Amino acid sequence: ETGISVKTVTRIDGYKITFVSNSYLEYIFRAQKSFHREKVTMHWLRDVVQPNDVVYDIGANVGAYSLYAGYKVKDSGGRVYAFEPAFFNFFSLSRNIEANLLNEIVIPYPVALGRDTREAKFFLSDTIAGSALHGVGRAESEGKEFEAKFQQGVFVTTLDEFCNHSGVAFPNHIKIDVDGTESDIVSGMQTTMNDYKLKSVMIEIDRDVSHGDIEARLVDSGF
Repeated sequence: ETGISVKTVTRIDGYKITFVSNSYLEYIFRAQKSFHREKVTMHWLRDVVQPNDVVYDIGANVGAYSLYAGYKVKDSGGRVYAFEPAFFNFFSLSRNIEANLLNEIVIPYPVALGRDTREAKFFLSDTIAGSALHGVGRAESEGKEFEAKFQQGVFVTTLDEFCNHSGVAFPNHIKIDVDGTESDIVSGMQTTMNDYKLKSVMIEIDRDVSHGDIEARLVDSGF
């Protein structure tokens, strides 16, 4: 932790993205390196997502990719829904959205997505802003157990149920990066995946966790 908030501007593809960082991890790993270390994600944002699209960022962390997408779609009627249940990351995500004047475009949701709707415990491997590798329902991430630093209550719902609510814009593109619960999320979005309006799913998969299951479901839905 830095003890103070540091405001920095990252310039990428003509956008000036402001981050208000509260930890070294958030400043270096998220604000400075996010747009360079995830080459596949950046290809997806640059070449697949279009300015009038609706983007869902599931596992938004402090918002690097949500903010990039927000700048891309803000002048053409697009929207970004950013899902981040960890309390410290949700605070930073919301503050970064505010700092970039994107709150009418990027909408943060402090909920977890999964295979059903329920109350659950969210086990946090750390409470430093920008951290990841947490676990819903048990202290496990990407198939590996860890000692939780904090236990948080979280509301879990399916993406299908979320999209079914009036006032919710249906996604054209979905990014999923949640460190181990990808299979649960995909199980809860079968109707969404079979809708022609969904054009792409950008998902980070650990093969040792998926065992080909997630890939097979995506192929079965036409991706």
